[in-house]
Amino acid sequence: MHGTRGVDVAEAIDKAPVSAVQKRAIGLCIAIAVIDGFDAQSIGFAAPRIAEDWETAVSSFGPVFSLGLVGMMLGGMIFGPVSDRIGRRSVIIGCTVMFGVLTLVTSQAQSVETLMALRFLTGLGLGGITPNLIALAAEYAPARLRTTVVTVVVCAFSVGGFAGGFIAAWLIPALGWRGLFIIGGVIPLAIAAVAYRYLPESVRYLTVAGRTEQAAEIVRRINPSIPPGSVPELPGTTTTEKSSIVSLFADGRTTRTLILWAVFFMNLLVIYFVLSWMPSLFGQAGLSSSTALIATSLFNLGGVVGGIVIGRLSDTRDRPFGTIATAYVIGAVFIGITALAFDIVPVLLVAVFLIGVGVSGSQTGISAVAAATYPTNTRATGVGWAYGIGRIGSIIGPTLGGLLIGIGLAPVTIFTLTIIPTLLAAVAIMQLARVVADRSGTKKPGASSAEVLETT
Repeated sequence: MHGTRGVDVAEAIDKAPVSAVQKRAIGLCIAIAVIDGFDAQSIGFAAPRIAEDWETAVSSFGPVFSLGLVGMMLGGMIFGPVSDRIGRRSVIIGCTVMFGVLTLVTSQAQSVETLMALRFLTGLGLGGITPNLIALAAEYAPARLRTTVVTVVVCAFSVGGFAGGFIAAWLIPALGWRGLFIIGGVIPLAIAAVAYRYLPESVRYLTVAGRTEQAAEIVRRINPSIPPGSVPELPGTTTTEKSSIVSLFADGRTTRTLILWAVFFMNLLVIYFVLSWMPSLFGQAGLSSSTALIATSLFNLGGVVGGIVIGRLSDTRDRPFGTIATAYVIGAVFIGITALAFDIVPVLLVAVFLIGVGVSGSQTGISAVAAATYPTNTRATGVGWAYGIGRIGSIIGPTLGGLLIGIGLAPVTIFTLTIIPTLLAAVAIMQLARVVADRSGTKKPGASSAEVLETT
């Protein structure tokens, strides 16, 4: 090894302009996230037509929706740790093929029971891909753009769902609901073929896994100034530590992990509560169905806008926690304004958009924080379990809404109650800021949150 020298992979990425390799990796992550978001919501678009064809009540699809969410929850918890052991690339391509094939099979379903099984299995692939897209994108992004890149990837899931509604409105009348699932299955398989050819493995994962020759080749393509023969390294990261759930609580990460889980839980509880019940609650309050649907679309659009704004603000500040907490408070304030303005439609629609900016937009911010909290050899596990715990909230939120409606609470009261978990998320993220500040004081006086969270 005489004549060789070590090169810090993180430093090499951070100091170089964004290369073609990075753009390709991040671009493919975004493309896969869009089709993932489309396929995740496709059953919701198709359910009314399926119910009509099968002459059954739409309410019978409740278990289909729930089992899909359970599958997504388990997928993140299972495939996050798997990718920390075998690599991001293999799991991303495998999960894409998995949900593509199962979506195609869904087009041939003949009963609600079959749909329940298929949506659960499809959910495993859809949920399994989320933490790995976030991890791979974060590991290829330079520190100066990392939060923005993660934000765009997370927003891409919402864009897929948002665009999917318009696509479904055209496809279902033209090709039927089976055509929707055929298209939704063919596209991910095509993208998986492209990813097989062009998606690179995470250079940080390759370094940690000891595959230094492959890592060195990619590092030199990212930063041509690296001398030939340099050996990629990630100082402070061991190549022997294996990913496991226990590793999420190692090296002083216990408090951060538990707080992140609480924030994800509260955030996804509110998001799925709003998406599931806002049209019904607004309808019960006397608003037209068209107004209710427009409000739901504006909530999704607000999430995309809020996510991008929060991402850019977070990348320009040393400590992003205040930005995220402020967004949650804005969301809570406009939940209250929405409750007061049920009979003033223009104000209501603007308020719902801003709820999306604050609450749904913050999901992207906390995703970036989660990606930065864990080292390379446990990053996908950490993000996958954060999303998994959060998806428990996504199941409880709609269920709780149904119970509150069942006991006869007024729609305005039910909607107003979502202020509580929104403010709890704000409190939790500020508690995380204090934990990080304490850790920065012990590790390196004057260090920023990004430096303390970023553990390569």
